Amino acid sequence: MIPVPPEVLAAFAPLYGTTAARLMYFAAGKEFSDGIVYAYPHGSQGRLLKLMVIPLSEKQRGLFRLDERLRFVRYLGENGAPIVFPEFSLDGRLYETVEWEGNIWVGYCMEFVTGKTPNSKLWAPGLFRRWGATIGQLHRLTQAYPSWEASIEPESGQPALTWRDEWESFIGMIPDEGAKEKWLALGEQMKALPVTRDSFGFIHNDPHIWNLLAEGERITLLDFDVANHHWFINDIAIAMQSVLFDHSGGVDRPVKDKTRLLEFLRCFKEGYDQENELAAEWWERLDLFIAYRRILLFTVMNGWISSRPSWLRSWKKMIAYQPEVVCKHGGTL
Repeated sequence: MIPVPPEVLAAFAPLYGTTAARLMYFAAGKEFSDGIVYAYPHGSQGRLLKLMVIPLSEKQRGLFRLDERLRFVRYLGENGAPIVFPEFSLDGRLYETVEWEGNIWVGYCMEFVTGKTPNSKLWAPGLFRRWGATIGQLHRLTQAYPSWEASIEPESGQPALTWRDEWESFIGMIPDEGAKEKWLALGEQMKALPVTRDSFGFIHNDPHIWNLLAEGERITLLDFDVANHHWFINDIAIAMQSVLFDHSGGVDRPVKDKTRLLEFLRCFKEGYDQENELAAEWWERLDLFIAYRRILLFTVMNGWISSRPSWLRSWKKMIAYQPEVVCKHGGTL
């Protein structure tokens, strides 16, 4: 993302009762980040301010999507979900905007939650169960949320924040023709899937381990900035991401330890089933959604992947052959 100009920081700070000098870098702001997060003192606990940029030409579309997502997150928090709760600005708004040099900068604040990002290389069955319960709780709550197939833009009446939006937006970004062909084929497979209230809705859409904070027995889910209307199983495939990278293989290289992978899924599903029931047929579709996630990550992280030819070759091979990862085992756990 582009750096935040000092003038933009100075404009946002008083909207949230602080000063630019008290806004301290906290997280994100990397090549593939969608924004940057600052911490600042507020009461006894402190708060976080996230800033993102939207091109002026996309102002209406971008702000509508942000507003939809923030309202969804507040609904989850008000119903007991362990999320970072979005707070209002001093003027009582869910977000504020600052126009600067052809862009719209958007800021919103959140409560500060203590905890640390779990170490993805450690094996923690208790964490996996709590993680599964958290995602199950979100999927249970989203089934009572008014928006479940799509958000509807008020002026155009067109659906927004849909899985098709996501899929179509990546078609022009995929940096490899072979990967693009696979992406198009995956989209056709997904178009044939059922869309029902008990398996599809407004979901987090990025609940990997690096979007968790853990402290003792408590975990908190962060960063709903790509929340979308999607299949529930997509959240579960994304939660598997760190295991597929660090413990079993299955994303960037072939599976080397299916026992570990299935052990993670058993623990995760034990927690998930405490909060929500998802039919076995959906767990059997995990390979489809892992393949979807693999190409999405290949596109988002392509600069990093391309920095080493061996990595690039391995990713391309996995995309081309889409090897079995979970297969039917997901539905029999």
